[in-house]
Amino acid sequence: MRAGGRVVMLDDFGRGDSLLRHFGMERVASPRRPAEFLRKNPQLALAEPASAHPVVSDVSRVVTNHPTGLSHPDLSPVLKIRGNGEPDVVVAVAGAVGQGRLLAVGDPSIVMNSMLRYGGNKAFARGLVRYTVDHDSWGKRGGRLFIASGNFEQKGVYGDEESTWSDWMRALREALEGMRHDGLPPWLAYAIACALGLALVVWVGSRAGRLHKPVTPRFVRKVPAVAQGGVAGHAAVIAAPQTSRVLAILELKSALEEQLTSLLGLPKVPGHTELMNQVSTRGLLDAEGMVALRKLLLRMSSVETMVVFQRSGGMVQPIRDNEVVAIARTVKQLLDTAEASAHGRPSLAPPAFSSAIASPIPSPIASPIPSPIPPGGAQ
Repeated sequence: MRAGGRVVMLDDFGRGDSLLRHFGMERVASPRRPAEFLRKNPQLALAEPASAHPVVSDVSRVVTNHPTGLSHPDLSPVLKIRGNGEPDVVVAVAGAVGQGRLLAVGDPSIVMNSMLRYGGNKAFARGLVRYTVDHDSWGKRGGRLFIASGNFEQKGVYGDEESTWSDWMRALREALEGMRHDGLPPWLAYAIACALGLALVVWVGSRAGRLHKPVTPRFVRKVPAVAQGGVAGHAAVIAAPQTSRVLAILELKSALEEQLTSLLGLPKVPGHTELMNQVSTRGLLDAEGMVALRKLLLRMSSVETMVVFQRSGGMVQPIRDNEVVAIARTVKQLLDTAEASAHGRPSLAPPAFSSAIASPIPSPIASPIPSPIPPGGAQ
């Protein structure tokens, strides 16, 4: 229309609302009591020219069939239905859009075959055809007239006004609008139904083919050693793979100190210097045993220092299982020798103390100490 084309839309209750809204037009109800109508039926109201528009230049009366009125403050009225005791209603309006023209009629039944037997309707139809192909001076210009009726589809664009993306967006909007008015297309509804049915079959098959796995009731399940508590649970926690071996060494340190304190008959555990002096004075260990005890206590003290360092955010050297085993063997040998000396019994074999504790002070490296208590373990 902006390039000089003309559009005539005849629509009452169809899909023309989007075009009407684009140009600011609204539908209004036709008069309930028209001044003139046929066959005693107010829905067959007679419309008359509302202006000297070229379309109605040869028209006196037009028979309508269930029309709808159109309202716009700036467009020129073409046809109107006079009301009997109520306002008149315009059923056809015209206006300029750029270099082109737009004519909207609120009743497509005016030009249907059975209505063209009325002279006014036939004259109106001829006026519409002339209006679409004539110049503004109403002379012949030899243009082409395209008639689109019923459910038609629009493809492509005129000129370079719209891009491909705009064309796709317009098609999407039209498809959504069509589904809102007419529901889903049959092929789309069929495809959705097939997809839902297939999904249901897959879901039922996956559930029906699943074998039942017997589950042992919780009250008869075996309680893990780490959750039992007591000596057994405490030992299981210390020996757990995820437990830091620092905890095992600290347990050995506590056992060594308490057992030596008990053999010496002291009321409480003294410091390492005092403990070694008491062991040497009482003669519980020989010279080689005292050397092993000194190295062992130094190593255990350094491990205890590592725990404090780790709690302050530092990264310390990990302790391996073989070192824990060597320290445990040394602790047992020292305690057996000390107990034999305390009770005046000779040792069955001379102890061979392990050399795995030769480096008492480790250097911190970038390796964290794991949590000493695993989740769910006994305290």
